[in-house]
Amino acid sequence: MLSLRFCYIRGVPDRNRIEETLSGIGNWQYVSFKDDFLAGFQLRLEEGEDLLDVLEGFFQGEFIRGTGTGAAGLLALTDRRLLFFVAGSRNSLPEIIPLSSVVSVTAKDLSAYSQLVLVRKNGRAVLTVSGRNFNLRGFLGSLKPLAELFDAPERTAGPGKGGEAETVGGAPTGEAPKPARESRKEKGPAAEPPRQEKSGTAADAEAADEIPAPVWNEEDRKRNIGFLLQEARNLNGALSEFARFNNEPGFLLKMIDDLLYITYSCIGYDYRISDETKLFIIMCFLPLKQNLARDRSVIVNLFKYDTVSEHRREKLLEHWKIFSNEIYKVGGGRPRTFLKSLRALARHDEKNGTGLFDRAAAAYYTYAQLVVKADGTVTKAQAKRLIKVRALIYGEDASAEDREQAPTEAAAVRREEVPEEETLEEVMAKINSLIGMGKVKDQIATFINVIKIHRERERRSLPVTPLSLHGVFYGPPGTGKTTMARYLGRVYRCLGLLKKGHLVETDRAGLVAGYVGQTAIRTDEVFRNALDGVLFIDEAYSLTSKDTGKDFGQEAVETLLKRMEDHRDRIAVIVAGYPEEMRDFIDSNPGLRTRFNRFFFFEHYSPPELLQIFEVFMENARFTLTPGARRGLLAYITAHFEKRDRSFGNGRFVRNLFERIVEKQANRIAETSPLTDEILCTITKRDIPDMGEIDEMKGGDGTLSLFDDEGPGAGR
Repeated sequence: MLSLRFCYIRGVPDRNRIEETLSGIGNWQYVSFKDDFLAGFQLRLEEGEDLLDVLEGFFQGEFIRGTGTGAAGLLALTDRRLLFFVAGSRNSLPEIIPLSSVVSVTAKDLSAYSQLVLVRKNGRAVLTVSGRNFNLRGFLGSLKPLAELFDAPERTAGPGKGGEAETVGGAPTGEAPKPARESRKEKGPAAEPPRQEKSGTAADAEAADEIPAPVWNEEDRKRNIGFLLQEARNLNGALSEFARFNNEPGFLLKMIDDLLYITYSCIGYDYRISDETKLFIIMCFLPLKQNLARDRSVIVNLFKYDTVSEHRREKLLEHWKIFSNEIYKVGGGRPRTFLKSLRALARHDEKNGTGLFDRAAAAYYTYAQLVVKADGTVTKAQAKRLIKVRALIYGEDASAEDREQAPTEAAAVRREEVPEEETLEEVMAKINSLIGMGKVKDQIATFINVIKIHRERERRSLPVTPLSLHGVFYGPPGTGKTTMARYLGRVYRCLGLLKKGHLVETDRAGLVAGYVGQTAIRTDEVFRNALDGVLFIDEAYSLTSKDTGKDFGQEAVETLLKRMEDHRDRIAVIVAGYPEEMRDFIDSNPGLRTRFNRFFFFEHYSPPELLQIFEVFMENARFTLTPGARRGLLAYITAHFEKRDRSFGNGRFVRNLFERIVEKQANRIAETSPLTDEILCTITKRDIPDMGEIDEMKGGDGTLSLFDDEGPGAGR
């Protein structure tokens, strides 16, 4: 078990040390709202306290209760206590459960969810996680030290009656535990308890710092393989557009070679690969290999059904020896710093203004995630491999990525409350102060007029047409779609159409389950969180695809449509993305066409508008531009605007440019002495990059922002 005693600075644990510890905890890879929880850990961990494990879910305790399954957040286990931090709040007090107060710990596996039940001397606490959550097993493994603390015999965690696991590491229910021992640090090396030698695979797994693979029953196994089959179908659809890229006969070979290298990077030279992982790799590579022979029959046969029979599994696994030899042959050579197929696509994008690299890179990384997670568990070593694979795909610094959050398939959901009570006039004043978006502002003003007339007709008992609060926001990235959705919720609240008007932001990762079809449950949770407010779904088109057949994304869409009908007066759903893709998304389902009939087009910002956004960043940070710098900056922005492609980042491009300019200014004045306020706050023409200096800056999400993107016209 990984544990790291923190270095403290003036009584507060060092954040970098906390992040280093968390990066080695397998369950941390699945946590949402990482920044909020990191801030919570830094505020609440005590000096000398060891953080052992974390688990995200819905909590019901003595003080934190929430509604339904409880309050969403993160349960942290240390060597002294359990702490539950509520999601979306950096400063609220966590619920604290001292380990000495815990009588027993049990786990329940039900069909729709799993629960961790903590029986305490004066009550109990329950953590609920969606689906048969395999991360729960890792957390249970981290709870084993409870047995030592209580001087109680440790019991094996296994399936009990009714899907309940036996008590782990605590006294039986109703029996008070013995007082906790002193910490090992206080008692010294002599206090180390005698270790029992372990043998077999369990000992090997623990020595390798791994989470034991789940024990599948046949029904779970079938569902998991069905899920993997569907994801292999999705990937085949995503990669098929590159099979004949640029009429280059050798490109498909490059792509297969790169994917073999990614596979090796994920699994290493490991002969203990699960059958599920082998099946997924085979189901992905067979169609690609068949494409080389121009024979589509294997694809039709493989993806004809939504399940894989036991006989078919055996037939597919017969191919593993061939594929494993190729994987080890490609991966065992010289380490690679780039992938040939992605480099070719990036050059093509640069020359033709296309976005092929982004789509292929996303497909490659999705494949890598599924290879790692196919057997239902992620070891710490695999999580670190996945970080390196992402760095290889996107050309990032792996060490920097490790200091940030590890890649995750966990729900990407963010909730923003309405800040204060305000009038409609005040909200509209804030909307009108946003830079650009003239057509969208006019549409909102028109909608407000429609509402006023609608209510007057109701007052006079005249017939009225139903009103739809849902909308489609389409346009290039960085044009303020999220910002406008936030304000639209506040408009609806002021008009009395929504009770709260808060914003819940999510995407495919927030709605589609990572394992065996718990998508409906996850979508329900997100939807309930957004009731009486706005549910904003970014890149909504990723939930549907023409060529992939039945998909868990479709399950999310169907669940959303049903909930929108059930709660038509309590929610506004706004879907967002690129224009062409959003048109295909709406046309993919008749239910979507009937519920989304209000469209808002977000245009690119013009160069003068982009300069205005830049000046907002300047003002917020108390910088000023010299006249020469302002002219040079406008010329720089205009040049990049004129050669923009569909991935041009608009507001994000300006934010990234601002951060680069601040870096250049810092380098310029670092040796200046003395430093005055004027020198510190002045941007000169020397700080503006040359056109060739940041040739690749397109304003995507690859650069971390030092500043909040909240502000006039700077939203997403």
